[in-house]
Parts: sequence; C-alpha cells; structure tokens
Amino acid sequence: MFPEAGSNKFQTILRGIHQIIESDGLQPGDRLPSERELVSRLQAGRSSVREALRALELLGIIKTRRGEGTFLQPRNTHHLVDLLAFYILRDPPSRRNLWEIRVLLEVAAAGKAAVLSDKKEIKELEHQLNQMESLVKKGETLNAADTEFHRRVVEASKNDLMLRIWHPVHQLIHAVQTEPMDREKALQVLEEHRGIYTAIRSGRREQAESRMRSHLLKESPLNTD
Repeated sequence: MFPEAGSNKFQTILRGIHQIIESDGLQPGDRLPSERELVSRLQAGRSSVREALRALELLGIIKTRRGEGTFLQPRNTHHLVDLLAFYILRDPPSRRNLWEIRVLLEVAAAGKAAVLSDKKEIKELEHQLNQMESLVKKGETLNAADTEFHRRVVEASKNDLMLRIWHPVHQLIHAVQTEPMDREKALQVLEEHRGIYTAIRSGRREQAESRMRSHLLKESPLNTD
C-alpha cells in the first residue's frame, strides 16, 4: 500500500527524486540512480523510496527494466494527465475554469508574439498555416495541426515559463475533449488562424489579442456545459 499522497514523508521523497532528476540533468530514456544510491542521497528509508518509485512507475513517469535499472519515460507516456482529468475535471465549472486559463495564456501569448516574434517564427507560423490548408483540401483532421499552430504562437511569445504552463493545460483539455473537427469547423478554424497570423506578422498587439480571444471563445468545446 502506498504512503498517503499528502504525507510529508512521501512528498519529501518525491520532491527529492525530482531534484535529483533536475540536478543530474536526466532526460527521457536516461537511467535513474539505483535504489541504494537514492536511499543514500535522499537520506530516506529503503522501503519509503521503493514505494515512491512504485507510485511513479504506476503513473508512467518511470519504468523498471529487470537487470537494467529504472529509466525516465517520455512525457507523452505519462498517465498523470489522464488521472488529473478524471479527478479534477469531472464537473462543468472546473472544465470552464480550465478553458479560461487557456484563453488567458494564449491571448497574452498572441499579444507578446505580435511584438517579439522574429522572422523565423513568423515563417514557421506561415508554414503551419499552409500545412493546415493542405490538410483541409485533403479532407483530413486538423486537430494536431491546430495544436501545433497554438504552440508556435505561445513559443513566439518568448516566455519559456508560459510555454511550460501551456503544455499541461492543453493536455488536460485534450483529455477532456478529443472530438475531430468536421470540414466546416476546419475551414472556420483555418480562417481564424489566418487572422491571428496576419495580426502577429503585422505587429498589431491588440488585434492579435482580440482575434485570439474571439477564436478561442468560438472554438471552446467546454463553455457550453
């Protein structure tokens, strides 16, 4: 049985493992220190460290390979987002609040991108629009391409922390709403993205913010609950 998720000892060990991952510069696919080394570095009991590792493995954050060790998993294999979506986003108010967070982040990002984006980032946004147009013509889904366009806008804001916050927010939204766009919706999204892109390219901050806000409020699958 796992220690209580809210217990000080359990939280301390999890924070310690996170700090070791950060300080050692471990990336997905890298091997974590051995259980014995973790016990030594964390100054914790072997059973407590073992239970924390088991919890992280159940969440898909690490994976143990017999005879090889314990390895950090790629972020997209984690089950943490799905668990959060199930426990936190079951009620309509929480889902609306989540969407409001996305609106706040992306409207601010669009405004900053209009002021701070460089030629390379503008070119990448244009390329993404061209890809979306090609997908619409082929009758293929725009969901992934739509996500990538928004990610590039946030990236062009030149705020790394904003981008880090945006990723889990978007993952949670995706866990709640995954319906593909039909052709009519895809054409609407494409046109709205063009408007956002044009405002960013022209350096019009207020217009970029306004168009992003309008787009997200129309796009939202969560505000109809």
